[in-house]
Amino acid sequence: MPYHHGSERKKFDACQHRLRQQYEQAGMSEAEIQVLHQLDLQEFLSERRYREHTQSFDENLLCDDSRAEDNADSELLKALSQKDLEMLTLYAIEGFNQAEIAQKQGITQQAISKRLAYLKNYFNYF
Repeated sequence: MPYHHGSERKKFDACQHRLRQQYEQAGMSEAEIQVLHQLDLQEFLSERRYREHTQSFDENLLCDDSRAEDNADSELLKALSQKDLEMLTLYAIEGFNQAEIAQKQGITQQAISKRLAYLKNYFNYF
């Protein structure tokens, strides 16, 4: 069964509401409850990212090699440098932000921003 973020988030929020009530009854302070909520939220989001990246795909949706070669985007991707491919993968698939990509690649965030803008125009132009 596919992962549905909206329904999972509703379940998470309901559980957090019940936990908050239990924590208040136990005499915990609002600050302590908030810290626990943030830890739980980070875990929830981490699980969401994992599930979104590991869901099985319908094989009918995937292109075979012969169709992929005819695809214009495939040709455009082949023309990109290894650095640009890595940057696009980190940004579009892995969900890294520009600052994280800049740190990982050892360049400034401004350079990443400009390169992503260039690549966006590159793909929209063709």
